Amino acid sequence: MTWPICSDYQEVIQHPKRCFQDPDLKEGQVRVDRYGLPQAITGNFAIVFQVTSPNGQRWAVKCFTREVPSLRERYQAISEHLQRVRLPCMVDFHYLDSGILVRGRWYPILKMHWVEGKPLNAFVRDCLNNHNGRETLQALTQLWLRLAQNLRDKNIGHGDLQHGNVLMVPGSEAPVVFLRLVDYDGMYVPALAQTTSTERGHPNYQHPKRLEQGYYGPDVDRFSHLVIYTALRCLM
Repeated sequence: MTWPICSDYQEVIQHPKRCFQDPDLKEGQVRVDRYGLPQAITGNFAIVFQVTSPNGQRWAVKCFTREVPSLRERYQAISEHLQRVRLPCMVDFHYLDSGILVRGRWYPILKMHWVEGKPLNAFVRDCLNNHNGRETLQALTQLWLRLAQNLRDKNIGHGDLQHGNVLMVPGSEAPVVFLRLVDYDGMYVPALAQTTSTERGHPNYQHPKRLEQGYYGPDVDRFSHLVIYTALRCLM
């Protein structure tokens, strides 16, 4: 089966009533760029659009550009595990098998709450340019340690911890911020222990042997945890 490309999705998503079945998305408004086209965030094998439903809730709609083995089963296992452990750093999502209609065929999508936050690298850069940045980096380092421990305690491996997938979300009162993780394509949970993953993560955050051998298991995040922790400590 030939999968749609970015321009295919951009074309059909301009008409949400026609291409979606989900009521939140069907009646929603798609975020557009300066040219009036649906704004697309492209990744390795997927594209994300922002859709705002009539009640103001914003959704991240992830559309796939190539086949992912056992896609439904993978996301079902991940969703069930996240529902059980309820970690605050995770974001709820729904896998919709008949998610979007393109050229007369239904393709799957992920529907996830939109997270409005600043990528980790941009947040750290702002800290370095702020006179109170050292204290903020110290607090962030402790947040990162707790997040890493929580993931290990709950038998979760994100699989692609890197600056673009770690968002700093402001709390209701400054300077409180929270860590949120997005992009669960390469996530490991115990129900997937006998499977493999085609996602090997951002190469700058992964151990060379993982890139070569494709390790997928409960310790998949160990190296990226340490890379980010070491970088934060050095910047302090």
